Amino acid sequence: MSDMMSRSAAAEWRAHWPVVLAAFSGMGMSTIAQYTVSLFIEPIEAEFGWSRAQIMCGMILTATVGVLCAPLIGAAIDRFGPRRFAIASSLIVPVCFGLLGATTDKLLVWQALWFLFALSTLLLSPALWTSAIAGFFEKGRGFALACVLCGSGFSSIMMPPLAYYAIEQFGWRLGFGALGLFWFAITFPLLTLFFTSPRDRDRKAGGRTVGRGSGNFSLVFKQIMLSRKFIQVALAGLLIATVVVSIVTTLVPIMSSNGIAREEAAAVASLLGFTAIIGRLTVGWLLDHIQARFLATVMLSLPVIAILLLTQLPNSVHAAIAATLIIGLALGAELDLLAYITSRYFDLAWFGTLFSTIGGFVTLAGGMGPVLLNLVYDATGSYTPALLAAIPLSLTAALLFLLLGPYPEGSQGH
Repeated sequence: MSDMMSRSAAAEWRAHWPVVLAAFSGMGMSTIAQYTVSLFIEPIEAEFGWSRAQIMCGMILTATVGVLCAPLIGAAIDRFGPRRFAIASSLIVPVCFGLLGATTDKLLVWQALWFLFALSTLLLSPALWTSAIAGFFEKGRGFALACVLCGSGFSSIMMPPLAYYAIEQFGWRLGFGALGLFWFAITFPLLTLFFTSPRDRDRKAGGRTVGRGSGNFSLVFKQIMLSRKFIQVALAGLLIATVVVSIVTTLVPIMSSNGIAREEAAAVASLLGFTAIIGRLTVGWLLDHIQARFLATVMLSLPVIAILLLTQLPNSVHAAIAATLIIGLALGAELDLLAYITSRYFDLAWFGTLFSTIGGFVTLAGGMGPVLLNLVYDATGSYTPALLAAIPLSLTAALLFLLLGPYPEGSQGH
């Protein structure tokens, strides 16, 4: 049985690895702001005198737009397929990100440019990249999803030092444009040449069949979104993203406030990607062999250790490195677990709608969390109170996953 499963997974990979590669690049682009915005805080603060919370307000705009529109975007992916949305995102998102450098000293202009960027990122729902993989992979789905989601790990390795270099060489204004151009050059060719899905292939072949995922949105809302298990998964995703994404996006300022030099902090932050990739691939492989809820309980308790290192040993570079590596493991596991759990506990025909909705809550948390973190800093001069408050959030998320119970009858997960 194990040999048969391995051969089946290998056949899936031989047939669809180019789709995984293209989706990997798209997933990297989806974190274009997440791993770079903290590098822009200090130069913008120095030029305009804005508070850190004001500078990070754009993350709330992005999160709000994302959570409001996520179910509709997911339904569109289910109905029309992800290919056209993916190619459009590779054109629009880098341009809108580059326009952030055109802000004036008026805070309203900064907010308006972030709103424009927020609209463009509607195309970057994680469901866009994972829906194609869930459709093409069955036996090796966990590992394939992990490989795609490693795109964010690649981004977390590349982007902090790249953003630092771009800001130092060209200034923060042109830095936005340079990062946008970087992602366009990577994603547009790969997505145009290789990215597709079963629904896109059916449409291209002239097929007229319509899957259940293109049906009445009110049906999935009543039958699944209001169910206890879906609310449980969505709430757990919201909580863990509030903790992990807030720390990740503010990691450089956190270390700087602890007395670590900014250049050294940027170098330490780049280590996130290594453990994010290790954690993601390891968890992805394990998901094809054991129950996801047990992995989630362990992996999503890890931020507690990272928080204690950052708050109890604030001046230690070694503690900062250890905390960064640990938070990277949790970051690597987070979306992988959410995507896989969504595909196993709920109807796969609605995957785009459901995972987009969960992704909307994750985006909301990722937008509001960093702002709240910096509001605490503005009020107290320290990130410690907010970091300590994140500990019970992380533990609650882990418990919610544990209480999901076994996979539903009929699911082919292990």
